[in-house]
Amino acid sequence: MQATRIFVLSLLMATPVVSRSQGVSGPTGSVFRLRDFGPADTPAGMRTVFQQAVEFLGQRGGILFLSPEESRSLRTPNTFQSPYRIPPPPAPARAWGIGPGFTIVESEEKTTTIKPPPLAGLQVDRVLRMNSSESLPHWTTDHAIKINNHLIHGANSYLEWIVEPVSKGQDCRFYVPTIRGLRPGQFLTAHGGPGYAGAVSRLYVKSLGYDPQKKGCYFTADTDIDHVAGAIVHNKNNVGVLYLNQTCNTDEQTYDIMLRRRQYAGGDTYMFFGWYEYMSDIHSAAGDENGTIFGGYVKSLLNNFRAQVERVNWDEKTLRFKSAQNVETLGNSRPLINLNPEKWITAGKVYIVPAESYWETTDTGQYPYKGRTYPTRIVVNPRIGMRELRMGGLIRGDPGCPWDERVIGRFFAVTEPTEAIEGDRFRWYEITGVSRNPDGTKDLTIRRYWWGAKEAGSPTLYREDNYTWDGHERPLSYAIAPGVFVNDVSRAVPSDGYKTEPVLGLAPYPDSETSEDFANGDPVEQAIGPDPFKPIPFRMWMWDRIPGAFPAPVLDVANYGVQRHVALHIRGGPGNLEDLPSTKEQKAPWENGILFESVADKAIHFKADVRDAALFFAQTYREQPIQWCYGHTSNRAPKRATLIVSRDTGDLHFSGGARLEGSVGLKGLSGDETPARNLRGKNVAVPPGQDRLDIVFPVPEVSDQYAVFLEQNWLTERAVVRKEAGGFTVQFSNPAPDGARMDWLLVR
Repeated sequence: MQATRIFVLSLLMATPVVSRSQGVSGPTGSVFRLRDFGPADTPAGMRTVFQQAVEFLGQRGGILFLSPEESRSLRTPNTFQSPYRIPPPPAPARAWGIGPGFTIVESEEKTTTIKPPPLAGLQVDRVLRMNSSESLPHWTTDHAIKINNHLIHGANSYLEWIVEPVSKGQDCRFYVPTIRGLRPGQFLTAHGGPGYAGAVSRLYVKSLGYDPQKKGCYFTADTDIDHVAGAIVHNKNNVGVLYLNQTCNTDEQTYDIMLRRRQYAGGDTYMFFGWYEYMSDIHSAAGDENGTIFGGYVKSLLNNFRAQVERVNWDEKTLRFKSAQNVETLGNSRPLINLNPEKWITAGKVYIVPAESYWETTDTGQYPYKGRTYPTRIVVNPRIGMRELRMGGLIRGDPGCPWDERVIGRFFAVTEPTEAIEGDRFRWYEITGVSRNPDGTKDLTIRRYWWGAKEAGSPTLYREDNYTWDGHERPLSYAIAPGVFVNDVSRAVPSDGYKTEPVLGLAPYPDSETSEDFANGDPVEQAIGPDPFKPIPFRMWMWDRIPGAFPAPVLDVANYGVQRHVALHIRGGPGNLEDLPSTKEQKAPWENGILFESVADKAIHFKADVRDAALFFAQTYREQPIQWCYGHTSNRAPKRATLIVSRDTGDLHFSGGARLEGSVGLKGLSGDETPARNLRGKNVAVPPGQDRLDIVFPVPEVSDQYAVFLEQNWLTERAVVRKEAGGFTVQFSNPAPDGARMDWLLVR
């Protein structure tokens, strides 16, 4: 709204103001109101005067402002511009163009709408031509149009399942898996269920609460329908920066966003859509961006909010803070952690057992602990009766961990230095359950998010060496701290023209008004999200329903110019395994370089002609194996067959079973670098009575440096008495009988 008003104001400032001069029968100037063309006090009068304005402005152009009442009464599209042809149709045109058009600006109570001329549209011209002795200041960003869209409070992003039935009425309690994302005053849609089924009720959230008996959170609202367990409650608002909407009912060719850049000088460039015509080196000195048509850069932010508590008011559910840092990074739905170490639980050590996968139900026994594995499973949620993912793993505290049900609702972090994000920042997970084992150890469950709030057995650690399994026990330091979800930052986040107040809105939490509650002087931080769904820089999903003739690719890369180095460059992190211990996770930057996980006629279809190699292994650091998995079942790890070529000798090594089935064609066997050209002769006839036999090779060998192995079907001694490149001679001690046959095998 603010950007629209500024833009309209700029139009007004650039255009002469309407004036009525003495002796002039009609309005003059370029900017008009409807009343400039006559009385417009009634709807009929408005329509009559509007028609007069259209006839007048259609001959000369201009801007017509409509009041809110006029806009509601007229509700007219701006279709008042036409093309012309000279001579007029049906004669062939010698000249053509677009006639005058005018802009309608509708001012209403909620918004301002600009309706430009339908053919010419709206044009903004900005020319940067400074004097030769002038220059823009240091590293400025100067856009032709700038829209500021600062979202501080009011939008929503919540979607969860109601975990207990709700009967219609007033002040109803809606129990939900997580209170994260909820706040009083919120607009929510609750389905009757299950899921999205049934009628809906549009709710107003009256309050939030925590039930200490059920160890669960809820919100209260009035509802006019019943809701079953498993019904969905949600609201998500799209409050973007720019919305472009084009509906096409006529044949045409469109660039929905047309950005055509001509680059005649140096300067690193970012473009979205590009027909990029360039005439320079582009790359500017030490800058690294070059010319980028689509650039996606992803970075985790670590400058989270930290402050001290001044006081807490649980009647108002607010916290006042002081001595704050990074207030601008506050956000709804991230927890506020009490950093007072006297309120932490740190005694004892924890052992964290990983799940083989946190999203698949794989269990091949890779990480057993005490003879048992802890896989991710599909379970039936007993409260809503629906199947859901229960993320695997185990957090086990030794007998020295003083845990009981009071830790439920607090936040757990592994405080080993190798698991810190940066310095003294940790990843805090909400605790959902605790249980005691017969040997005095205790187990925790935490909340993670995988398409909804899910109970999980353990977090994902940076270092694999920090996990525990049989034969590899790794005790870890930890902390359990009081914390609360923030649900209103509207008074604290700074923005232009707003007087801020150091106050945060809080959701209920189990430690309120106890000795572990926030108190004056407690250091606090709004924790970094511990479990991000990492951003996807490029994503393309398709829902085509009709087959077609054109073999359309999803990613089309073609080079019709000089040689490019590579079509797809995957990089990042260390280049060899020896450098991995110096990294944060001590893991390769890519678990998979390319993952193909779909049915295909051909997973990789290669049909080009190459000058060097169709598949090239540089083997810069060590042998690069090709592996095949076999013998895989859902509860047994697969075996692997491996093919390796030695970096030193080029020898081929195959492990994992050497059985070859089917037809295998070999021209020869060689134990050195010289290939054999002949393999064997079988059932070679030996004439009766003969004691010698000459063998002539189909293809001569390069030399007589080969070995021959013989077998015949009668009892006799034999010897190879001659070897040459073209063949060899065999001598028998007993002449050949009737039906004599001989076999031979050659190895170089």
